[in-house]
Amino acid sequence: MSTGAKIGLGCGLAAALGFLLLIGGCVALIVSSPPSDDGGSADPSADGGGSEGEGGSGDGGSGGQDAAAIGETVESGAFAFTVTGVETGVTEVSDESGFVTETPDGQYVVVDVTVENIGEESGYFDSSSQKLIDADGKEYSTDTVAEITGDTESLLNEINPGNTVEGQLIFDVPEDVELDRLELRDFISLDSSAVVDVSGA
Repeated sequence: MSTGAKIGLGCGLAAALGFLLLIGGCVALIVSSPPSDDGGSADPSADGGGSEGEGGSGDGGSGGQDAAAIGETVESGAFAFTVTGVETGVTEVSDESGFVTETPDGQYVVVDVTVENIGEESGYFDSSSQKLIDADGKEYSTDTVAEITGDTESLLNEINPGNTVEGQLIFDVPEDVELDRLELRDFISLDSSAVVDVSGA
C-alpha cells in the first residue's frame, strides 16, 4: 500500500472514530437527561406533596385545630385562650375616673379573654400580637391607646406557668365591618395561632 493510501486510510479511521465518539457522547447525554428530568419531576411532585403538607399545616396552623366558639378554650403554644365575650358597636372607652375617654374612628370591638400559661416557663402575653379578621380577610390590630385608656390590663402581661390573667382586647374597626375570627397566639411567634369564631358576634 502506498504512503498516500496509508495516510488517507488513517485519516478516514480517525474521522470515523471521532464521529463515533461524538455520537456516543450525544447518546449518553440524551440517555442521562431523562432520569435527571424525571428526578426533577419527582422532586417537584415530592415538593408538591410537601407543599400540600405545608399547606395543611398552614391551614391547621391558622387553625391546626378547628375554630373554637366563644366560651371554648383553644391553645397556641404555651398559652390557652378562652374568649368569654365580644362586644361590638362600642363608641367610647374611659379610665376608672370616667374623665379620660377615647373614641374610635369607626367602632370599638371589645373582646374579653382569659389567658392561661400551660407551658413550662413564664411568657409574655402581648395584645399587639393578637388579630381580628373580617369576612374579607382584612386584619385589625388592637388599639393601644384605647387599651391604655380603658386600663384593660391585657396590653403586656408576663404570665408564669399555671397562672391565668383576664383582660380585654380592643379593636377599632369600621362601623359596617362583618367580623369573622380572632387569631390569638402566644409569645413564640413561630407557633400556630389559636382561632376563635366571632362571626356571630
